[in-house]
Amino acid sequence: MNKIKIWWMMIAISLIFFQYSCDKNEYHFEYKAEPKTEIGRKLVGGTNLFAQIFTDTMYTVTHGVVASEIEYLSQKGLAMKIFIFDVDLSHPNIDIVASSPNNANTFAMQRMTVQATHADSEANRVWAGINADFYNMDNGTPRGVFYKKGVPLRTTFDSGDRSFFAIDNDGRAFVATRDEYPDIAATGIIKEAVGGSVTLVRDGNVLTHTDNTIEPRTCIGVSADGKRVFMMAVDGRNFWYSNGMLFEELGHCLKALGAENGINLDGGGSTTFFIRNTPDFTEGRFEVRNWPTDNGGQERSVANGLLIISE
Repeated sequence: MNKIKIWWMMIAISLIFFQYSCDKNEYHFEYKAEPKTEIGRKLVGGTNLFAQIFTDTMYTVTHGVVASEIEYLSQKGLAMKIFIFDVDLSHPNIDIVASSPNNANTFAMQRMTVQATHADSEANRVWAGINADFYNMDNGTPRGVFYKKGVPLRTTFDSGDRSFFAIDNDGRAFVATRDEYPDIAATGIIKEAVGGSVTLVRDGNVLTHTDNTIEPRTCIGVSADGKRVFMMAVDGRNFWYSNGMLFEELGHCLKALGAENGINLDGGGSTTFFIRNTPDFTEGRFEVRNWPTDNGGQERSVANGLLIISE
């Protein structure tokens, strides 16, 4: 038998073996998520969402505030990018406040980095923030309750599954539902508050939801003692970059981070995650780190937000 015939026989045998292996599902490729940071390790260890991690970075925004950015391939085979603030409210001078357009006690719409500029001062330096409540896109009226510096600007909710995030007079954070609001408001403890929609984590349990859409999302979670706050933004609507999350996936992430309770905030084109890139008060000091879906990455004007400040 000449060499050419032997060569063709080897190719034929290889093809038969390959086909047999595929038919028997004996060909496997296993992904392995290898986080590089503490936040990454919590998420990988506490969820089943991560197949492979491409980048996992963590950096200090200011004392008591750490940011994380993670690019990964999900277990569903989707490209993803998420952004997280871990805020330690037990750290001296660190606080979270509600923001509004022009820092005024009125309803309107404005980009979060501009809202931050109006609230920024030597006495209350803004370090970072996220968007907050859903709102009427014609006039900027929030859909839920809204408090600034103890002043109740809105004390009702519109229709739907509603909730809120708040800071009390002792500087502790908490989340609650619309049904719980009247009794809590009657105590007079609310200092800052913004509305949200569905509850994601309740008493350490991730809640189930029938909504099966993946979208850009913003959410917030609180530790059992109210002294740690986890803000998370998820980019979406961009197949090759990031696709978005389900409500339950958000809940699993918040629980893995350490949240005892958590709620969903406005998402879609409103999702915004920004940081201060210089201690100076120069123009452009606030930088959007995520990719808002409106107009190819441009910030959407929103009704209100949450700002991380040092007093």
